[in-house]
Amino acid sequence: MQEWEHSVAPFKEAGDLKKDSDERMGRSSAERRFDPVVLDELDEPVRRYLQHALAAGTRLSRGVRLQMRGEIRVGAWLRFRSVWEGDGRSFSWLATAGPGPLRLLRVHDQFAAGMGSMDIRLRPPLRRLPVLRLLHAENEDVARSGAGRAALEALWVPMALLPDRGVRWRAESHDLIVASWEVSPEQPELHIRIGPGGQVRSYSALRWRSTKHGYVPFGADVLAESRFGGVTIPSGLTAGWGHGTADWSPFFKSEVTAADLLD
Repeated sequence: MQEWEHSVAPFKEAGDLKKDSDERMGRSSAERRFDPVVLDELDEPVRRYLQHALAAGTRLSRGVRLQMRGEIRVGAWLRFRSVWEGDGRSFSWLATAGPGPLRLLRVHDQFAAGMGSMDIRLRPPLRRLPVLRLLHAENEDVARSGAGRAALEALWVPMALLPDRGVRWRAESHDLIVASWEVSPEQPELHIRIGPGGQVRSYSALRWRSTKHGYVPFGADVLAESRFGGVTIPSGLTAGWGHGTADWSPFFKSEVTAADLLD
């Protein structure tokens, strides 16, 4: 969900991402279940959000895998289908995109353990022709921007936002809550606007864009939410740079169609 001027971590297999996540958490999450009592010390708006996102007794998995579809603007709007995996500190986004039914672009964005990368390839319509690499970016700017993206997308993994995972919470008002935690090399602050029942209305963070632009607000307006088992997450959104400013420029529209907890 980073605009394609450079998006995001070197190619790792799903097993490598799992290993990174397990090492950070220091224990298996297979048998852990959500108990609302762990929220007792938090401000009421924060409790309202987390109890809306996680039903009591929900298994606290290490991460989530999503099936997604939508549109991304790269000059023109292109349709995409994708698989996203993340745990609030790392992510992998593997997508096919193109005009109409022709999804000839293959995009793989990743971030994990302080490293990020983006790879875009063109698959010609004739399969006997070679796949063309259009772009591969792997540098400090991509890593820093990828860390911000991992934090922003943590709302798809609400168990990653519990206090025992190193997240510090505060409420700035009855409908604005702020989470901060380390996603090396960044220390993002995620601002979340919530409704009366704890549902997410919008969210944003200052995210590193490039050496030229520095930190720029990035965020999303949430259009829909869905419940998958005991987990409720934003399932329809419009996202882009400049969120909450006159420079708001959405380039990503997505819908989550399926979700699975990752052991």
